[in-house]
Amino acid sequence: MEPLLASSRELEDLRRLVARVAGEAAAYLRDRFGLEELLSVVSVHEHDSDEGMRIDVESERNIIELLRAEGLQGLFLGEESGLVKLGDDPYIVVADPLDGSKNYAGLVPWSAVSIAVAPLPKGRDPWLTDVAAGAVAPVFPWPVLSFARGLGAYEGGARVTVERGRKPRLLLAYVEKPDQASVVHEYLRLAGGRRSVRALGSASLEIAWAGLGRAEAFIDVRGRLRVVDVAAAVWLAREAGARVAVERRSASLTRVERVGSVAVASTEEAWRRIDAALRNCGHPGLEGLDL
Repeated sequence: MEPLLASSRELEDLRRLVARVAGEAAAYLRDRFGLEELLSVVSVHEHDSDEGMRIDVESERNIIELLRAEGLQGLFLGEESGLVKLGDDPYIVVADPLDGSKNYAGLVPWSAVSIAVAPLPKGRDPWLTDVAAGAVAPVFPWPVLSFARGLGAYEGGARVTVERGRKPRLLLAYVEKPDQASVVHEYLRLAGGRRSVRALGSASLEIAWAGLGRAEAFIDVRGRLRVVDVAAAVWLAREAGARVAVERRSASLTRVERVGSVAVASTEEAWRRIDAALRNCGHPGLEGLDL
């Protein structure tokens, strides 16, 4: 589905703005890394009963202030705040202020800020498919990853060109139950040769890594990922040239709701393998789910 914005210049301006905000938000977190007083639990999310730490809340407030400073004041959906009206601009910003909170609290340097922006359509809620631009900013020193629909993916200021002939042999996968684990086992069986399987604790970064060809694939069949987790990352992966499937592509951006299973394949071969593994294990395949 094409983004609702028609102007490539407007899209590029949004990409640059969101990349700046995400980068500054990541630096804010980096400067506070290891401060015990910021790791206390201060909230329980109504949408999923997960706990929010003080650093999550402060990071989200910081993002809102950064957006105001940039002059982007429409609707805002955050993991901590829910839906907030900042102003009358015809956009909605969707943010995860700290994707990888447990890593951050445990002094594991793998977490990110994820921000996506979509124009507000007339007559209906904005959907995941309406996202027009976004950024995933690693908290620890690495260039900000960003995209604009139809204009490609960027790492720092450079447009990404992915060599799809690479074979990283790294599978990023999240499972919780035996029937979900069977999908990963079946993928490995179909792949033959050796693969390393990892779950690194920051879905937005892992989706981006698979999209950039640094992992063979990303698979999450738990159904736990939410729009705030993936709104930027799945489109970044798609703009980088990867195949991306989201079970609930029309999930609303006005609620912190789950999007179902998510898969990212860095190659067509990996895409076919994920589809076969799902079907062989009794799950629906990928047909009709790709972005």
